[in-house]
Amino acid sequence: MVSLISVMMTMPVLLSGFLNRDLSTIVDIILALLIAIDVHELGHALVADRLGDDTPRRAGHISLNPFRHMDQFGIILLFLTAISGQGFTYGFTPVNESALRRRTEFGPAIVSLAGPLTNLLLAAVLAVPLTHATSGVLDLNGNYHLAIAGNAQLGDFVFQLFSINVFLAVFNLLPLPPLDGWTIFSAFLSPKARFDLRSFVQYGPMILLVLIIFEGNIHFFSSVIYPVTNWVSDQLFRL
Repeated sequence: MVSLISVMMTMPVLLSGFLNRDLSTIVDIILALLIAIDVHELGHALVADRLGDDTPRRAGHISLNPFRHMDQFGIILLFLTAISGQGFTYGFTPVNESALRRRTEFGPAIVSLAGPLTNLLLAAVLAVPLTHATSGVLDLNGNYHLAIAGNAQLGDFVFQLFSINVFLAVFNLLPLPPLDGWTIFSAFLSPKARFDLRSFVQYGPMILLVLIIFEGNIHFFSSVIYPVTNWVSDQLFRL
């Protein structure tokens, strides 16, 4: 299972350029991304293990260490993009789909769904202090910040973590390979249809890259993803 996490474009909390960022903000972004990718991949690993696939356990992915779920390139990508003012990285959990299908034909889909659901669960928990324990404060530059227990930095971090988890859940449910949504979608296809679409699967990462790079022209995230994340966030704040 491969999961992508991107904090980019019009997400207001995370989108200033490097000149507007201090070290603490960059550290907050890195920590929030690591936590989000960690719980996401751990959700995959735990459910796969529960369904009888010991591949994640043998590979050391049943762990709260986020670096167990990332390779070296993903780690470097995370730090470089965070410093540049945005955030992008990916995580993965090795699974044996044949082993999962021995329990149920929908085993891979269930494991794929576990990642986004774990992110939504964490976001729901974070929504509690954001809804009931926040106040507004102004910094020396007159900028408004959420504050938890009077701490604006804590409030900003919790809101960042909440936003990233909601985004990761929604984004990874897109029915595009190699995202979780594709595995879920393909579970409802016939074996012949999955075979016929194998060439499309090869181009999935390229399609995602085009959507990210050319967001300014295509407006895919602003017109499709962000309206959904805003709706999900509103629902969680009402819990």
